[in-house]
Amino acid sequence: MRVEGAKLTVYFSERARRGGAFLSDRLIEHYAREGLHTSVLLRGADGFGAHHRLHTDRLLSASENLPAVSIAVDRRERIESALPGAQALAAGAGLVTLERAILLDGPDLERVAPPGGLGPDLKLTLYGGRRVRARGQAGYVNAVDHLAAARATGATILLAVDGTLHGRRRRARFLARNADVPLMIISVGDAARITAALPELAAMLDDPVATLERVQICRAGGRRLSEPVGVPAHDQAGRPNWQKLTVHIEEGATHLGQPIHSALLLGLRDGGWAGMTTLRGVRGFYGGRRPFADRMLSVRRAAPVLLVAIDTAEQIRAHWPLVSDLTAEHGLVTSELVPTAFTAG
Repeated sequence: MRVEGAKLTVYFSERARRGGAFLSDRLIEHYAREGLHTSVLLRGADGFGAHHRLHTDRLLSASENLPAVSIAVDRRERIESALPGAQALAAGAGLVTLERAILLDGPDLERVAPPGGLGPDLKLTLYGGRRVRARGQAGYVNAVDHLAAARATGATILLAVDGTLHGRRRRARFLARNADVPLMIISVGDAARITAALPELAAMLDDPVATLERVQICRAGGRRLSEPVGVPAHDQAGRPNWQKLTVHIEEGATHLGQPIHSALLLGLRDGGWAGMTTLRGVRGFYGGRRPFADRMLSVRRAAPVLLVAIDTAEQIRAHWPLVSDLTAEHGLVTSELVPTAFTAG
């Protein structure tokens, strides 16, 4: 089906608890009870929230409460029905956002035309299981290679640790293959190229579902394409307009000798941003580069990382020069409007 969908995202700390259980479990259980189409739980590598306390897996003293991200997608009316429960669970624990998306699954993954009204570039997110294999390796690895061959601007694979597919919970287990646990492939690029690649991509995942969203590509592999489109500070109801900056980059990329993802994290925290989360992927590419991943015995880390930062339009404008400077030679930077955000921390 191809329908008007929505994406519900909660940013929080992995050790946050509700009712004697971890918030992460409560959220996934809530989505399963609501029968939501698809959800994933991602563990972050670095981040900070409303209290601006840094958490990172690179320092033992700061690694006790790493960030987590819970994402659910479904028809808009079903997501809006599940929203109050998610807000109640996340109250006092983080940030909740609601974003628009086109939802695709089943036969519509096999015949996709670029949707009108979203602009020349698209963000395509694929959700599915990991069971499919092709050409002697995991299907999702081939999916990223296919996106690179199709000349997408960039893509990153993120492996979830919990989630649901078509309403059924699929949780990772220790020392298991976890082939049924969902993953995400986030890609951006020219709308025609992205949609033309989708039918073959869908065959590389188990039980896939996809979303299409509006996106603005600001920088790619050192090329300055545009600045984030300015939006009014408040909407017609007087609520602040929020925006999301996402940076795709390899973990070992540096600027003046400092890892870029660390410099962005510290710079935006010092700038008073509402929050930022770093997610470590397993394979990715951007800006015409060949797909890359960590290699055993390699000194320089090449794992892709995805930095997600959300704040008001005013903060985006104020700190864009910092982001632009740090990504002048490396990385892919995108901007998206976040129509609805609730600070729950």
